[in-house]
Amino acid sequence: MKRFSGKFCSVLALFVIIAAASPGCRSGVPETASGKPAPLLLISIDGLRHDYIGQFDSPALDRMIDEGLYADSLMQVFPTKTFAAHYSLVTGLYPGTHGVVANSMWDPQRRQFFSMRNRKAVSDGFWFQGGEPIWVTAERQGLTAATFFWPGSEAMIKRTRPTYWRSYDGRVSHTRRINQALDWLALPDSDRPDLITLYFSRVDSRAHRDGPAADSVFAAAAEIDRQLGRLLDALENTGRLDEINIIVVSDHGMSAVSRQRTIVLDGHLDLTRVRVSDWGPAAQIWATRMPAEKIVAALEDVPHLRVWAKQAIPERYHFGRHQRVPDVLAEADPGWLISSRQRMSRPDSPAGMHGWDPALAEMHGIFIARGPGFIPGSRSPAMASVDVYSLMARLLGLKPAKNEGRPDSFLPYLNGSGPSPAYEVRHFDCSGTRLEVRTGPEHAAVHLAPHIFVLERSGKNTFRHADLEFRMENNTAQGRLDGQTLSRCRRQYSEE
Repeated sequence: MKRFSGKFCSVLALFVIIAAASPGCRSGVPETASGKPAPLLLISIDGLRHDYIGQFDSPALDRMIDEGLYADSLMQVFPTKTFAAHYSLVTGLYPGTHGVVANSMWDPQRRQFFSMRNRKAVSDGFWFQGGEPIWVTAERQGLTAATFFWPGSEAMIKRTRPTYWRSYDGRVSHTRRINQALDWLALPDSDRPDLITLYFSRVDSRAHRDGPAADSVFAAAAEIDRQLGRLLDALENTGRLDEINIIVVSDHGMSAVSRQRTIVLDGHLDLTRVRVSDWGPAAQIWATRMPAEKIVAALEDVPHLRVWAKQAIPERYHFGRHQRVPDVLAEADPGWLISSRQRMSRPDSPAGMHGWDPALAEMHGIFIARGPGFIPGSRSPAMASVDVYSLMARLLGLKPAKNEGRPDSFLPYLNGSGPSPAYEVRHFDCSGTRLEVRTGPEHAAVHLAPHIFVLERSGKNTFRHADLEFRMENNTAQGRLDGQTLSRCRRQYSEE
């Protein structure tokens, strides 16, 4: 099928004089012959860490990488938990703004707990009103949305639901999920969804049970890839593959954990005097009968633990504003967990976990996209997940709701913007600290082990995000990353 670019549309519109009569010219967004935007299929593979690519048989993902846009990784939000990260992907807001601050959370005004395992809670729109997900944006602007599982999609949000939606049931086979997407895409244009979401959880569940590098994890990833291959083949056989934009993401990575690397919170704090609404890599602690400053004082010298009062949470976490953000946040070192004596008595101890600092490389997910909206064969440095909502709105020709993403990061990779953008890698030695900088037209990813920081271009040679900054000038560089000052950085050519 022919791929329509914004540039092609401009020429075509001039040729026929009447631009409105030219399919595919809606604000430079590729459209079908009916004048509707190219359908968008958003797929999440929960827990697929960015560096899993290449460690299992993945012909479908490899094909998408070759034929579309591949980002080195996708930096998520804090906390790197399923509900928080998925809702940020579809709203373009940080959890500290949209209010889905964990898989388990406390609302101090309603005085109720939320748990992702509570069916009544996950279908209650009260918990999701702090953001406008892409399916609501689409439905409110005259398009049709279909969600085959996605956190938040079972709830009425801003008095709107997707036209087609399913209550979550993890027992539904991957085959049925792919078949339903194909059935939706085969509907007549008047009924066909413009936006479809799919969700797969098996990689995540296997990694929690067996650890991030277990054979079962890669087997689960390979099985999902086979299903994606079936999807691509079916669309290609019906001549529709190049008419559909497909985006594949994951909500977080995974790190290995063990009972031996656990901080027992009630060994340092009287839990009868506080409320803990979320556990794991980070504990969300509420001051009930103990002031926040005393909670911080009790925990600030605990090994393998960082602790902040709400107003002191690092700026780059974007986590300090919403009413559901706790009075105190405690975060364990990578690979360590926060638990209690009661929780430690349970027999089911995980071997893999996520939820730490989103800049940690092991917490980064994936971003792969192909279709008429993307320049084939493009490669990008790590992207930020809050930018994905604006990208999807643009692909669908929608006016985005208020969000915190930066659409400029994706624009150079969209069809009609020109040739495939440059991708450059530079290595620096900063007085013994070694780092790698990968740059695209509008952003950069600074790899400073064990982190990958995604920064927006703020000048010709300067990149910033929140309180982070990095500047390159000729063969030197300097910066400030997570409290670490980098100076006297010299470019190293021997490694390139």
